[in-house]
Amino acid sequence: MADREKLLLDLFVEIARVEHLVRNYLGPIEPLGLSAEQFGLLNYFIRNNRQTERRSILAWVFQIDEAETATHLDVLAARGLVARRPEGEDEIVALTPAGQAAHEAAVKMVAPDVLPLMSEFADDDLGQALTTLQEIRRVFDNLPDRPAAG
Repeated sequence: MADREKLLLDLFVEIARVEHLVRNYLGPIEPLGLSAEQFGLLNYFIRNNRQTERRSILAWVFQIDEAETATHLDVLAARGLVARRPEGEDEIVALTPAGQAAHEAAVKMVAPDVLPLMSEFADDDLGQALTTLQEIRRVFDNLPDRPAAG
């Protein structure tokens, strides 16, 4: 059991270190005025092929409270990257064409820095790593004591 505990600890330490190093390397996407969290919100819509989502769902997905989610959405809405409309105690958030364009511009901005760094890894290896990380994330998304989305 000690070997498995060490393996799991080492795995999560490496995930945390990679996340930290990537954020420090890329920093905020300053020329576009986007924080990592704001880019993450735009990326949610693109990655999931969604045009709209409830604010409560976004808070659940990012595991932050709704007030913090609203703060990030305020910035995005002020720039016209998302549109919002109330729905009872929640709200519907919609990605705008300007938000799609900002996401695309951010990806194009960081790609020249990231692509060479990752060039030594085969696409098959990266795909396998991605699949494994997605499965790990799904475990945490579906913990029995995690409140339901929405």
